[in-house]
Amino acid sequence: MKTTPVADIFGANKGSPPNIVADSMAAFGEFVGMAVFIFLALSGVQAALEAPTGLPPNSGFTPDQIQSIAFSFAASVTVALFICGPISGGVLNPAILLSLVMTGNINWLRGILFFFAEMAGAILGAYFSNFVTAHELQGVNLLTPGFNYAQGFFAEALLTCTLCLTVLFVIVDKSSLSDFAPFVVGTSIFICHLIGAPIDGTSVNPARSFAASLVTGKWANHWIFWFGPLIGAVFAVMIYLTCKILEGQSRSQILMQQADQMNTLDDQEASKKSREAFNRNARNENGDPTYQNDDNFQNNTNYNSQDNGRYHSADNTNPTSTTNTTIQNPNY
Repeated sequence: MKTTPVADIFGANKGSPPNIVADSMAAFGEFVGMAVFIFLALSGVQAALEAPTGLPPNSGFTPDQIQSIAFSFAASVTVALFICGPISGGVLNPAILLSLVMTGNINWLRGILFFFAEMAGAILGAYFSNFVTAHELQGVNLLTPGFNYAQGFFAEALLTCTLCLTVLFVIVDKSSLSDFAPFVVGTSIFICHLIGAPIDGTSVNPARSFAASLVTGKWANHWIFWFGPLIGAVFAVMIYLTCKILEGQSRSQILMQQADQMNTLDDQEASKKSREAFNRNARNENGDPTYQNDDNFQNNTNYNSQDNGRYHSADNTNPTSTTNTTIQNPNY
């Protein structure tokens, strides 16, 4: 069975080649977009968590707060993607960046520049958000009491894997929804935060977690918010490549089946014509008067036409010649 070439699956030629000028300009757009994203998102989280709930402190997030946090991140990333998308493509996440570099959609130089731009932009956005709030910044990723390390780690890995798969299959592969990329990513972010906010506040973005921890100085269980998203991105790449291999094999099988069907139809048509030719020859040899070959019929028609022409020619000339002879012969 024919498989898809690895070079075609990885898309080694889809990303632009390293160019320090072009990649630096794109990295600047990534920096601006990341700063806008983190500033809006953390400020929205701050507003949601500072709103009075009537519940005792440390009682956990209310459903309204969870929805507000999810909407804040979803709307913020949508706005940031519209701002920086035309310049950098709008990655805004080191985990997604890793998946794009591994699949060859972003070259190594742009990947390095994007990483530092995302980290710097996230730190700047977090500082701005902390500056405009009257209290300590609350949008820090911390494992909620009642959840263990494994739950936090796998939640981050699985949610980030889902986010990366959304980017790879919908945006990178240019599906019918790729024209609405900011809204597609925003929807995925919204769902991820609905699920992960009660567990650890939802990271799925190491730069976001690092920036908030740097501003507040809270680093408890911080390794979860790096290893979880990055490993989730690696899993997403493995799933993506596996699906591409299976897709290539499926297409090869379809093409082979179509070719076999065409060959079968051609063989059936040739066999039918052979049987017809054999039947015509057999009937002609046996002198069957009810069947006549098209070629013989044409030949007979031509032959009869020639005979009739000669016959009519003789009829027309004989009387004329006789009359002429009679007139010209004086002895008659």
